[in-house]
Amino acid sequence: MKESDELIDWTMPDDDPDNPFRCGDPLPECVERVEPGKAVIGSRGDAKNKILCVEQGRLKLEGPHGQWLLLPAHMVFIPHSRPYRLYTSADAVVVVAHLGAQHTVWQHEGCWAAPVSGLAREMFGYALRWGRERADDDAVANAYFQALGLLCKDWFECSRMMWIPFGESPALKRAIAYTRTRLDSATIELAAEAAGTSVRTLRRYFQDELGMSWRRFLQELRMARAIELMTRKRLSVTQTALEVGFNSVAAFTLAFSSFTGKTPSSYTRDFLNETFIPNNAMGSPMGSRIESEV
Repeated sequence: MKESDELIDWTMPDDDPDNPFRCGDPLPECVERVEPGKAVIGSRGDAKNKILCVEQGRLKLEGPHGQWLLLPAHMVFIPHSRPYRLYTSADAVVVVAHLGAQHTVWQHEGCWAAPVSGLAREMFGYALRWGRERADDDAVANAYFQALGLLCKDWFECSRMMWIPFGESPALKRAIAYTRTRLDSATIELAAEAAGTSVRTLRRYFQDELGMSWRRFLQELRMARAIELMTRKRLSVTQTALEVGFNSVAAFTLAFSSFTGKTPSSYTRDFLNETFIPNNAMGSPMGSRIESEV
């Protein structure tokens, strides 16, 4: 799961018959805690939408157009019928919500990642009482899961997070691969040179294939890397700013706050305080906090 300047191509996965994240049509909407161990899990598309909330460890999610690195206190929405491939760390603990497609309000194309909000954390913890074996005519559970589905629009309205696009054309793939490992010095001129194309053509590739400008792409890549450095590697704000290409902490703080809605220090503080889902299943008291070693 480390950074690489190798080109990445998406290949359609085979359906993993032992996929612990799959929840078929006959089963009701539910929430469960999954500990998959170190694994590579493929799916050509599940019957239900799902939200994966990382409690511990790491997940790398790949879809047709890009990949996400999911750290503790972050979650990702995977739409129903969307093919994906998951790489899970040996210590991964994931709370998974399986939601029906019929009442989930979704506003994005493909998968989307976000921090786990306080409300989401409490709601997923409460919903753990309704696992796969719950009665499908439980009116309270059905209303609760409908509310979860409706809240997705609010929970995932943030800027695109933790995402690295693949690209379609060879030139764009080379530009992305180059930029990923040179965030401290990357410019569009250097990326175009590495891609073997002109700056003008590369700008067009970014807009046509990814629907974003070079500037927006670089910002998203820098912010995704910054989140990883501050939370997983516990780098200071100053160290992180320099690692991702900012010459001043003030400029980095402004960019990070605009992107996430929080300052770097408050984002890290919230991460350290919110790396668990309370276990309220079957009316039990709040679960013990799970300390993360990542």
